Amino acid sequence: MSVPREFQSKPLDRFLENRPPLDCLGQWDETVHDAFLLSGRLDTPAETAWLKETFLALRKRASADLVSFHDELMVTPYGGADVACPEGYSPWRVEFGLSLFPKREQGFARLECVVEFSLYETRLDAFRVLKVLPEAGAEVKACAEPRGTLQLESQRPARLMLPMPKSRRASEVVVEVYGKSGPGPYLHDAVRTCVTAEALGDTAARWRLEGPSPSREPGAESHTLSVILAVRPDAPAIQAAGSLLAFSKENWLDAVVGDHWRQFLTSVREFQGSGAPAETYGEWMDLLVPPPPRA
Repeated sequence: MSVPREFQSKPLDRFLENRPPLDCLGQWDETVHDAFLLSGRLDTPAETAWLKETFLALRKRASADLVSFHDELMVTPYGGADVACPEGYSPWRVEFGLSLFPKREQGFARLECVVEFSLYETRLDAFRVLKVLPEAGAEVKACAEPRGTLQLESQRPARLMLPMPKSRRASEVVVEVYGKSGPGPYLHDAVRTCVTAEALGDTAARWRLEGPSPSREPGAESHTLSVILAVRPDAPAIQAAGSLLAFSKENWLDAVVGDHWRQFLTSVREFQGSGAPAETYGEWMDLLVPPPPRA
């Protein structure tokens, strides 16, 4: 007898069991703590104050970063001839929207995203990932305008701060985060390269996007990632959950504090050296449901 749905774990809970949150803001707190300890070993009061103030300012900007999936998914039958769908299955395209709102001076250098599909029931043959889009090597241009409703509530189980109420549209958040409307803070022409796009077994997909357009001020940008699924007509309802990490350039602190950060604890150096990501998590219920039974 199957477990009633209300007592089953949610897709995001299952996702986080295998991919725990990084707790990036907690790691920023550790960085600031280290900066205060290190400042006590500097030569002058001016250097001491400078190091403290610099990392407090960096922590403040990092906590103002916002990355978010969109609530809405686009799920449509897929008619492309570039995939071979197994007999007895139908191909479906699932599109995930995401938006970035960096407040750090250099914006985000790369994005890493993982999405995993699941069922409430055990059906190993119900669906499988056929293809991941955009493909590796493709150029990915930001969407023409910041559309979509941001999925902010999903950040709560990942122990992240909620900077805004749930259900804010991306276009509203551009104004709220950057303090002005118009095209200035929105990088609709930002272009990234899809370095990695791959299926993780039959149930998950991973992307890595790098390199926004150079010499631009940090601003919002939105992108769409897609998965082509092969789904049986009698498959149970399919759920999804995912993670999104947005990183600075590696060794980005060299230009800010020179070699000082290399004297921090190993855990802090590793976090900052990797690009001190902003993180978010998403969850989508019943993105593909079985047809109702015939009368």
